[in-house]
Amino acid sequence: MSTVMSTAMSSTSTPTSPIPRLRRGVSLIVGMDNQPMLFDSDSGKYHRLGAAAAFIVNQFDGVRSLPTIIEQLPQDIDEAGARRITSPPARTRRTRGRHTAQPRQARHLKVEQPRRSGGWWLPRIIIARKYHRIVAPIVTLLQRLPARALSWVFLALAACGYTAGAMALASLAGGPRPGVLVLVTAVAIQLVSILLHESWHAIVAGYLGTPIRGLGVALMFWAIPIAYVDRTDSYRVRSRRGLTMLALAGIFSDGVVCGLEAAVAWASTGTVRQVALTLCAFQLTMLVTNLNPLTQSDGVAAVEAATGSVNLRGRSMFVLRCVLRRQPLPPALAVMRPAVRWGYFIYGLLCSLLGLLAFVMSVVWIGYWLSVLLKGFLL
Repeated sequence: MSTVMSTAMSSTSTPTSPIPRLRRGVSLIVGMDNQPMLFDSDSGKYHRLGAAAAFIVNQFDGVRSLPTIIEQLPQDIDEAGARRITSPPARTRRTRGRHTAQPRQARHLKVEQPRRSGGWWLPRIIIARKYHRIVAPIVTLLQRLPARALSWVFLALAACGYTAGAMALASLAGGPRPGVLVLVTAVAIQLVSILLHESWHAIVAGYLGTPIRGLGVALMFWAIPIAYVDRTDSYRVRSRRGLTMLALAGIFSDGVVCGLEAAVAWASTGTVRQVALTLCAFQLTMLVTNLNPLTQSDGVAAVEAATGSVNLRGRSMFVLRCVLRRQPLPPALAVMRPAVRWGYFIYGLLCSLLGLLAFVMSVVWIGYWLSVLLKGFLL
């Protein structure tokens, strides 16, 4: 409790007349699994609280003193407990401006995420911290429309788009293999489509009232670039429907784009048709990739959001490590039924095997292109 207080309380409080209040940018929120937390927008960090600590912090309105708050608590506090609550923090940080105490109302637009993050296998680099400002006009426009109708229209357009792309490939594909110009053009356009994919995640996040922390690039095994938007705060959305739409926004965007590319393929000939068909193939491949249940895909995120499960893949990998290292599970996971634990274990094992296969294929792919380049220099 004293650690939390040292983070959240005002540095202007004095031992003689303590008026507790939350520092500007710090808000009391309720996260997944109804876990109360303090969110610090200056650092972007969360501090998990117990139920008793959350109840006490929620009383810090900046008006009542600590003795008054303690007297109004629903149960008696002994002298040791009162001393823990009222003890001043060992170290305080000076902040500018006034201090307010408005739980669950503070905005967190000042989040400063490290430029580089992620694990060793998947480093992440933020390239645009203020990306939410770029999509803000679209968010403002869409907020005038009803969410349910907007979701169904977006879903219908995406389904029609993927269907049109598959039909175009089945009917129009064939002939000579696409040349280098076709592939280069298609890849360049696909990069724009990927940016649009991530932008729709950011747009839906803004629509739901939870800003993103930036647009970035992740390097899987330091070889495969993957664009992403940092949606760390998205779980603050309490609606399962909203979280599901946030996870599927990129897939729906790809479906709409696939439909436009299919229309171009039907209406054109020659190189333009080849480029459009190649792009349809890219979009359908991305659909399969984004629905892959064994990766950190949008499909897995959508399943978690729709079912209310939390960090399915992360928990599975944790259970797998504990079993392989013969370490006991923490109490929160030890109470699971054996069938559930085995399900987590098998899922984590399959995810690990797929990751190992992708790593080997990446090494082979890099080695192949290095050998091609080396032969080109030597010959």
